[in-house]
Amino acid sequence: MVVRMARHVHGPRVAVSALALLAMLVASACSVTGGTLGGRDTCWPQSEHRMASIWRGVLRIDASQAELDTPEGDVIPLIAGAVQTRIGEGGVGQLVRGSDVVATAGQDVTLFGGAGSDGALVVCAVEEIHGS
Repeated sequence: MVVRMARHVHGPRVAVSALALLAMLVASACSVTGGTLGGRDTCWPQSEHRMASIWRGVLRIDASQAELDTPEGDVIPLIAGAVQTRIGEGGVGQLVRGSDVVATAGQDVTLFGGAGSDGALVVCAVEEIHGS
């Protein structure tokens, strides 16, 4: 009876562990082959060798440049990806996706994109706007 009980308890644990491992492998394979990271779509050419990255800071956008000022004191140049920069009405810098304004200069935001050895971030998405 003891052996049978131990076998009964051990069997489901192994099955659950194997199922969990299989689910993780399938999820990671879909993530890699689908061009996504955590459900996020990359927006830079694979040839650019950028690393998926998330940055938080305050947007600075004017006619000549777009940058993200981080709380650590870094200034990250922003490169248009799926999200573009423009100067809107009243001269306010904006991040836009198509015709939709997704963030404006002066806002504290979290951005997802591709960080490169050039120190710049290709902006794919505005993840969050803080304090609005």
